[in-house]
Amino acid sequence: MKRPILHLPKRANPTGRTADPRRTIPLNTARWQRLRALVLAEHPLCAHCFALGRVALATDVDHADGNPGNNARGNLQSLCHACHSRKTGRERAGLPADHGCDVNGWPLDPGHPWNEKSPATERVQTDRAPSIHR
Repeated sequence: MKRPILHLPKRANPTGRTADPRRTIPLNTARWQRLRALVLAEHPLCAHCFALGRVALATDVDHADGNPGNNARGNLQSLCHACHSRKTGRERAGLPADHGCDVNGWPLDPGHPWNEKSPATERVQTDRAPSIHR
């Protein structure tokens, strides 16, 4: 007697993620691991934390422009895990990646209303030297 053939559903990806087709170097390759180690060795501190005046050890390498196919060294930045997760989540949600303020209290997001130039705050450029009042 033959056993009946069982048709089981296809197993789901355990991480729930699919590979980004734009990625030119898969993350699980020796080539990416060498590039990642090189970037972290050159820039051991988190770029986002450093911009905020904090010091945090970088653990992740991020594509600054959000394109995983652009592996140019100038596009790769070192981030701590918290900043990398926050940036990736905001990008996936369609929000600006920059958030918070710099050490002077100005918003990092260039689209923030405080960073927009208004005619009232623009200085008039002149050809004369600045006057000195005593």
